[in-house]
Amino acid sequence: MSLSLAVFGGLLALDETSLGQFMLSRPLVAGTLAGWWLGDPAVGLEIGATLELFHLARVPAGGTRVPESGPASVVAVAVGVSAGGLPGLALGVAAGLAVSELGGMTVGLHRHWITLRFDRMEAGSMTARKLTRAHLSSVLLDFVRGVVVTATGLVVGGWISGLFVTRWPLSYQTTLALVLIGAAVHLGVLLKGFGGWKSRRAVFLVGLVAGIVGASL
Repeated sequence: MSLSLAVFGGLLALDETSLGQFMLSRPLVAGTLAGWWLGDPAVGLEIGATLELFHLARVPAGGTRVPESGPASVVAVAVGVSAGGLPGLALGVAAGLAVSELGGMTVGLHRHWITLRFDRMEAGSMTARKLTRAHLSSVLLDFVRGVVVTATGLVVGGWISGLFVTRWPLSYQTTLALVLIGAAVHLGVLLKGFGGWKSRRAVFLVGLVAGIVGASL
């Protein structure tokens, strides 16, 4: 099961940039698919939706390095399903955020390697066969990178969740509040894209009401 999840994470890594870009790697979609794969789509949807709030404000425009969401969502849901309950939600989201940062770092390394390789090709003789081979090998390497990132997250995340799930020190309300506050802080960055203060004020009030309602549940 871990191997199949790692391969699934590699495919989602391709969807981020290298191949397709069908938005399957978004946390909401990837998390739900991972939950369905593990036999618990409800937990997958819950964790995926939570991670989506953390990633909504991050736009991979130009050369900006952003955390990778696809493989991280797979790891988050796997940890959440394994741990179970509210600790599973918190540990899953934490694992997803950690793996997304790791994935973002490896994406940067992958792009740096591609840049160096094509720079060397431009300095020499460029042919259609060499260009095709370089492109396909770069896509394959991105897939392998996604598999390794996902597998690493599954192993480490499973080990850490096993240590903490039976010793979870926080109450239901505190755990849920921490998850919601963390998501709300990241989501608040979106206010910058809504124009002047009048527009921002409306969005802020909607977010405040949603946060109060969520915290009271």
